[in-house]
Amino acid sequence: MSWSLAPAGISVSVFEREQSASEYRPREWTMGIHWALPILESLLPDDLRDRWKEAYVDPTVDFSDPKCKSMQMYNGVTGELMKEIVVPGTMVRVSRRRLRAFLSQQIDVQYDHTLTDIEYTSSGVTAVFANGTTASGSLIIGADGPKSAVRSLLLGPDSDAVPLEQIIHANTAYSPGTAERALFLRALHPVWAMVMSPGMFSFYSIQDTHSSADPSSWVFQVACGWLGSKDASQTPADRVKEIKERAQNLPEPFRSAIMWIPDDQDLTYDTISYWASKPWDTRGGRVTLAGDAAHPMPPHRGQGLNHAIQDAFNLVKLLGRVAGGEAELGEIQECSEEVAKRGAEEVEVSKQNAFMTLDWERLKESPVFKQALNPIHEVKVDGKKQDAEAEVEKAEKEEVAPMGGA
Repeated sequence: MSWSLAPAGISVSVFEREQSASEYRPREWTMGIHWALPILESLLPDDLRDRWKEAYVDPTVDFSDPKCKSMQMYNGVTGELMKEIVVPGTMVRVSRRRLRAFLSQQIDVQYDHTLTDIEYTSSGVTAVFANGTTASGSLIIGADGPKSAVRSLLLGPDSDAVPLEQIIHANTAYSPGTAERALFLRALHPVWAMVMSPGMFSFYSIQDTHSSADPSSWVFQVACGWLGSKDASQTPADRVKEIKERAQNLPEPFRSAIMWIPDDQDLTYDTISYWASKPWDTRGGRVTLAGDAAHPMPPHRGQGLNHAIQDAFNLVKLLGRVAGGEAELGEIQECSEEVAKRGAEEVEVSKQNAFMTLDWERLKESPVFKQALNPIHEVKVDGKKQDAEAEVEKAEKEEVAPMGGA
């Protein structure tokens, strides 16, 4: 987001609690960007937009190919195609780690900064960090994830994310080891596929081709889920054994995608948490939230990252207007209320969808069946309804005037 603010003369400092870029969360998975893709592309500077494919799980995939215009959901009992989830526009699948590295280019990220307090003054705001340093400016944007320290400081313990009970969710990435196995998994679809059965949901996707023509080096992500309670005594080996037992009757290639997970894989059952977003006091436009900090939600409808992109876009547009003397920072309160309202709606739908997609009897009534991956809100810019393509065209034409550092 800071490259989009730079032309307006707005300086941005980014602080990260992780120790370094190389030590940032070793686990890996893929993410889909769909309705927010044109919005993200409108935020990128020209040089990054031209290299955007670097963040793809496979930079050689043409996501405009008709095969990639939908997500195929297969019946785990019959093996037949159960539902084709059509995506408006283009959907790309990116590596979480690669996307983070790509978007961090040209940005000075300061690591080892854990936020402990926020101090407000008449002229701005100061962030206080555990390492003894402080940083002052006009605005703090808390984009610090589901366990947001900024959200906790704003709203207290009532803002803690709540675990989704009775849902088991496993996610891992591994290499099947041979070219034959890798090509077998990709034969069904160039990128991804999912299967639903009475006892399990499973999704798999190419995770990383390492830009190599050698399929034996390819890595795949596999995610599985079902209704149930976690057994705290299980070891990673126990969990691998459990998901393989559940996958015994799945049709191919889903069965093999799970059976080929190494027995010694460090497999965990994730805790999926959510927070039903509610408005926060921005202290006169001096602090706000965005992304998972504003609306942590279950991943079962693939909406979290797309809403985060929408949040960033809305903030860039507002701050550009502030830079041009057309708005005041206090208007961030109204912007934040929109984020909270939109977030609360999607959190509720994604929470409902998480349970229904894992319930064989209710699957066809789930939001993902009825609404696909479409946003449930109207995409708006400056209060006016816009389609994604119109947003891009408008963003590229607009220019903002310089403003002092924020």
